[in-house]
Amino acid sequence: MAGSASIPYHRIASFRRTVLGFYAQHGRKLPWRVTKDPYRITVSEIMLQQTQVERVIPKFEAWIALWPDWRTLSTASTRELLHAWSGLGYNRRALMLGKLAKAIMEKHHGKLPRQPEVLEELPGIGPYTSRAILIFAFNQDIATIDTNIRRVLLHQFDLPPTTTKEQLESLAQRLVPKGRSRDWHNGLMDYSRLALPRRLPRIPPVSKQGRFEGSARQVRGEVIRQLLKQKTVDIFWLAGRIKRDKAEVLKIAKSMAREGVVRLKGRTITLAE
Repeated sequence: MAGSASIPYHRIASFRRTVLGFYAQHGRKLPWRVTKDPYRITVSEIMLQQTQVERVIPKFEAWIALWPDWRTLSTASTRELLHAWSGLGYNRRALMLGKLAKAIMEKHHGKLPRQPEVLEELPGIGPYTSRAILIFAFNQDIATIDTNIRRVLLHQFDLPPTTTKEQLESLAQRLVPKGRSRDWHNGLMDYSRLALPRRLPRIPPVSKQGRFEGSARQVRGEVIRQLLKQKTVDIFWLAGRIKRDKAEVLKIAKSMAREGVVRLKGRTITLAE
């Protein structure tokens, strides 16, 4: 790929019409698409990381019912956050949302910043999430690329899977129709999920998530489940319950403690309130 400039404008314009037309007719009706509230969009973006849309919808709606804004979320306890998050996996994201709410209240007067470099200084927000927030909350004319958008671009413009991140970003930015970034990115995601085949043999996924059964994620999930039922858990008891090596479970518990999810004293683990 010599660069996005090598793609003629008529192909760009045609593809825009295709995607926006598809979105107008077949776009999914999702709860975070009927709002421009930066808070709700941020919550949805963090929930959607590595999680299927169908699993996120009920959790998102329940979360918003509990904490409708940054102020109310900033008062939530660790136990409340993890209980509301239960079932989504990657529990650290729930705690990051709590920390994010506190940071926005304390440092930004309850308003989400609109500058990507400032957003990326906040807890739990990386380059992709910062751009997604600016697109879906503020309709900024910038581009962002997730797995779905990547596969659309590679497929549509017959690009090799070895196309670099920088080359894709250059193309993605050129494609954004001025003033319609929000619709455009929603359309790209739906076009990928609904119009393209699930598997495109020429386009392998960037990465594949490992099995849950027998993984460290499974142990982490069980730790949280037990701590939502009782205040303290004995690590060796838990290891026996889930039939895992005691040293392995202790190592995972220490990792969770370093992340600030739990507190560990000897063999006893508690939530980090």
